[in-house]
Amino acid sequence: MGKTRYRFIKLKEQISVDKIYSMHYNEFNKDYVYSGEQHNFWEFLYVDKGEVEITTDFASFHLTQGDMVFYSPNEFHSLKCNRKTPPNTFIVAFGCKSEAMRFFTHKTLRLGNEERQQLSLLMEEADKLFLIPVTKPVPGSKPDVPVNPLARREKPDFGAEQLVKIYLEALLIRLIRRHQAQPAKPKLSSVSAEKGQRDLVGRIVEYLDTHLTEHPSLDKLCAEFALSKSYLRSLFRDHTGCGLMDYVVRLRIERAKLHIREETLNMTEIAERLGYTSLHYFSRQFKLATGMSPSEYSKTVQAQG
Repeated sequence: MGKTRYRFIKLKEQISVDKIYSMHYNEFNKDYVYSGEQHNFWEFLYVDKGEVEITTDFASFHLTQGDMVFYSPNEFHSLKCNRKTPPNTFIVAFGCKSEAMRFFTHKTLRLGNEERQQLSLLMEEADKLFLIPVTKPVPGSKPDVPVNPLARREKPDFGAEQLVKIYLEALLIRLIRRHQAQPAKPKLSSVSAEKGQRDLVGRIVEYLDTHLTEHPSLDKLCAEFALSKSYLRSLFRDHTGCGLMDYVVRLRIERAKLHIREETLNMTEIAERLGYTSLHYFSRQFKLATGMSPSEYSKTVQAQG
C-alpha cells in the first residue's frame, strides 16, 4: 500500500519577534529628564498615565495617556516630564527583523480598546515570566546601566515565553491592521473645497513661520485653527507631502541657518530660541538635516563671504 501524500500550507510569519532586550514599568517623577540613548533594536513606549515629551532624531512628540511611540533601530531618543503630572510608562525593547516593521518607523499611535486589551495581556504574561523592574527614579538623568536588568522568574508558568512572543506580535499586527483598514479618504466634492483647504494650509504655514520661536505644539495649532488632531495631520500631509511636526523641524533648521548667517546669536542662543532642549540635540538634528554640524555650516558661510 503506497504512502498517502498529505498537502499542507506552510504558515507565513509577517511579524516575528525573537528577542526581548528590556521590559519595564516606570513611575517617573514629574521633573524627570532622560538625556537619551540609541541602540540597534526596536523599542516602544506606552503612556499608561500622565504625559511626557519625547524627542528623537526626527521630531518631538507630546504624548498623553493611551499614546505609544516607536523607536527604530539606531534612532536616538530622549524623554522629559512636564513638571506638572508624574507619568507612568511601559517600555518594551525587542528584536525583530521583519520587513513589515517599517510601518512603525517614526510612528506615534493612539491605542484603541482592542489594542489596550492586547497590551494588558502582554503585561500580565510578561509578569509571569520576568521579574519586571518598576523604575522609580530620582530627578536627573537615567543611569547608563539599568539598575534592575530583566531576568526570568525561577519557575515561570508553562508556555510563558511563547505567549509573551505571541502577544507582542499580535499587538504589532493589530496596530498595522487598523491602519490598513482605515477607509480611503473621499475625493473632494468641488474645486472650491480644494481651494479652501489650500488656503487653510497656507494660513497654518504662515502661522508656524510667524510663531516658530513660541514653539508651536500640535495642541496649540488645533486650538488656533479649531481642528482635530487627526484632521490637521491628514490635511497638512495631503497638501505639503510631509508630516506637520516634520515640517516644523525643517522650519527650525532653516531658521537656524538664517541666524548662523546673520551672526547675531551664538549656537547656544540659537538652540534655546528655537526650542531645542540642549545644544547637543540641536547639533544632532542640524547635522541630520544638512549633512554638517552648525559650526561646520558657519565655517562654510564664512568661507563663502
